[in-house]
Amino acid sequence: MNLVGLVLTMTALGGLAPWTRWQFVGAFGVIEAASGLANIITPNIWRLPIAELETSRRTELKLTPSVVLLPHWGGLARCAAGVVCVGLAAWKTGLGPSSLLLIPFVALLAWSIVAISAALARGGIARPDIDVVQLVVRWKRTEHELTPLSLGAAVFQFLLAIVTIPAVKLFSPSVLFQPEIGPSPEALVGALAISAALLGLVYWLWSDRLKLEAPRDQQREAEEHA
Repeated sequence: MNLVGLVLTMTALGGLAPWTRWQFVGAFGVIEAASGLANIITPNIWRLPIAELETSRRTELKLTPSVVLLPHWGGLARCAAGVVCVGLAAWKTGLGPSSLLLIPFVALLAWSIVAISAALARGGIARPDIDVVQLVVRWKRTEHELTPLSLGAAVFQFLLAIVTIPAVKLFSPSVLFQPEIGPSPEALVGALAISAALLGLVYWLWSDRLKLEAPRDQQREAEEHA
């Protein structure tokens, strides 16, 4: 449904050119595969601003493997859907030596999504009173509190859902097709450079909160929502 919506949107904006329909499907698949791979752990990061409000004020939240690496296997379904789209595009455009570069390219994109999520979460932890929203629904004289959410995470998830549109408007098909599906060397080097820069940014933002083990309250809260 997301793919159909994006194709219709692109058609309304003037068409897919210079991308073909199958090239667009391939680009969408690469982004979906990376997003799904990242989504195995990003829900833990997106929840950090919420955990900041729900844990004791004496608990200083940390960025730790014990919390971040709790798996959400549902992300694999999105990753699999992306792989199917990539497979369909490969069926139409062919495979070549550059196609093998899709594996590190998707991995670098997935890391970039994780790193941007961590950067946004650090801002949310600094000001959870601004970042975290919880709606209350009143019905039949009773109130129901909906699950709180991080505005930064919600906006980022929305952008991930539509990022294929600006991507194909900004870049030529040669970034991902040679003409067989596979990233160009320039695209791979660019993804590597961006990933390295984001690694430095995350370390700078979280340097005072990087630990191997989380505080007990944070660990318990994370495991309850894993």
